Amino acid sequence: MFTPDHFLWIGLCLLFLFGMTLFCKKQKVTLKTAGLIMTGICAFSELSKIFSNLLPSPTGGMHLDPLALPFHLCSLMLFGILFITFGKDGHVKQTLIDFIAVLGTLGSICAILIPTNGTDFASLLSYQCFVYHGGLLWFSLYLILHRHAHLDWRAYLRNLAVMLCLVVAMLYVNSILSVYDTNFMYLVRPPLENLPYLNLDKGWYVYFLRIIVLGLAAISLFQLPFLLRNLKKKKGLGT
Repeated sequence: MFTPDHFLWIGLCLLFLFGMTLFCKKQKVTLKTAGLIMTGICAFSELSKIFSNLLPSPTGGMHLDPLALPFHLCSLMLFGILFITFGKDGHVKQTLIDFIAVLGTLGSICAILIPTNGTDFASLLSYQCFVYHGGLLWFSLYLILHRHAHLDWRAYLRNLAVMLCLVVAMLYVNSILSVYDTNFMYLVRPPLENLPYLNLDKGWYVYFLRIIVLGLAAISLFQLPFLLRNLKKKKGLGT
C-alpha cells in the first residue's frame, strides 16, 4: 500500500481518467457509447479474474474460487452497467445511473487507494483491479459530468436504501459461503490489516458500526453539494 508501484498505478488511473473525460467532452460521447466502452472494460476485468482464480474441482475439471465471485460493491456495479448500456429507459435504469454515479465513484476511489489484489506489474490481477476501478471511476464521473445522474433528495434516499439492502444481502451471502472464508463488501473483516479506522481492535460489532457510519457519511458528503445546488435552484425559481 502506497509503494512506488502503487503510486504508479494511481498515476496511470488518473491519466486514464483525465484522458477519457476530455475525449468524451470533445467527441460528445453518448451514454450508449460510454456504456459500450465500460462494458469492454468489465469483460476484460471479469475474464481476467475468472481465469486467474480457477481451482481444481474435487471430481475433476476446474471451478471458480468462491472468493472471486462478483459480490463486492464495485463488482456488483458491472450488472448495473450492463443494464444501463443495453436495458430500456425508465425508473430502474435511472435508479442504477444515480446509484453507480455516487457509489461507483466512492467505491473505485477506495479500491484504487486500498488495492487488495496487490500492485505487482507482473500480476494479471493487479491489471484487473486497476483497469476495472480506473474505468469505473471514469464511467461514474461521466454519468455526473454529462448530467445523466439526477442527484436530488429522492436519489439520495434511494441510494441509501439500495446500499442498505446490499449490506443485508451480503451478510447472508458471507454467511452462506463462510466455509470459503468470503469477505464480500468487507463486512466480515477489514480489507487490510492495521487500518487506522476500519479495524477489529474493539470487536466486530464496533467495526460493523464504523463501516456503516463511514458509508453513510461518504454518501452524504458526496451528494451534499448536489442537494444544496438543487435547493438553491428551487429557491431561485420560487422568488
